[in-house]
Amino acid sequence: MGVDVRTQLCQMLGIAFPILSVGFGSAAGPELAAAVSNAGGFGVLGASGMEPAEIRRRIAKTRKLTGLPFGINFIIDEEAPEDRAYLLDEVDAAIAEGSAALVLFWGDPAPYVERAGGTGVRVLIQVGSVDEAKSAAAAGVDAVIAQGIEAGGHIRGAESIWDLVPATVSAIKPVPVLASGGIGDGAGVARALRLGAQGVSLGTRFVASEEAWLHPAYKKRVVESTAKDTVYNELYDVWWPHAPHRTLRNKTFDEWDAAGRPPPGARPGEGTSIGKRILSTGEVQDWPRYAVGSASPDFDGDIEYTPMWAGESCSVVNDIKPAGEIVRDLVRDAEAALRG
Repeated sequence: MGVDVRTQLCQMLGIAFPILSVGFGSAAGPELAAAVSNAGGFGVLGASGMEPAEIRRRIAKTRKLTGLPFGINFIIDEEAPEDRAYLLDEVDAAIAEGSAALVLFWGDPAPYVERAGGTGVRVLIQVGSVDEAKSAAAAGVDAVIAQGIEAGGHIRGAESIWDLVPATVSAIKPVPVLASGGIGDGAGVARALRLGAQGVSLGTRFVASEEAWLHPAYKKRVVESTAKDTVYNELYDVWWPHAPHRTLRNKTFDEWDAAGRPPPGARPGEGTSIGKRILSTGEVQDWPRYAVGSASPDFDGDIEYTPMWAGESCSVVNDIKPAGEIVRDLVRDAEAALRG
């Protein structure tokens, strides 16, 4: 009897395999999203902080590269009224251009569920606790992504993914639950599905893809690292304070650690620039030490001072390859593990 990874989530999103790539900012561009979707997964564009015109341009470019469904990611932690209004403009642009799903993080999804109502655009949100999942389900989201503390980048909760997934599945049935954090190979996908997840959302595995718009030295560090090389703290707090995250150890961390881990305002090199990067608008920006962001291939500076977001799954991420090949490998190995 054959075993495959297809779940009800696949039918909901119109995809072959329940594997999502994370929309990690501008690094998750049209090439990456299209490659994942073309391989049968669900590619997700990063769009937070972008002008609506840039969002429309990225969606149009993705459509030229794939005729299959893809989503678009937004961080929704804006608190000021003017910021919320701007974010709604961004979301409206994504909805108007017909992206298949909004993939949200770090906030209340209710206004965006209402915005997407009747358009056919699905709404997914990443959460870090059962309580947050319950609130999201009550707001009417189509699916919840449960994020474990093993994840790379910004982390919402404090539980292991292997505890959070089954608890979330039980708490919000029949709303589909996806797993994120600490998963980078087919064995991890299979384990999540066995616990009741209907899919996975993977970031670190797709950081190490050819299509990710990231500095090659960053990708190399990911594949050379293991879980013990990652650190969980709030070190990178410029432009996004009070948001815990997991990164690889680097010069910024080592110099701060050697100085006794002083608080903000007393950290080594604080206020200095680590280099220059080009924004999606084409603007050249000085990048201050301890600021959030990801080093793109055109970053001019020392990569070892930039935040290199990575989850504990880097232990099983050992090569850089095309995103489509990553999807196919994950599916093959997950199905083999489920048969076993």
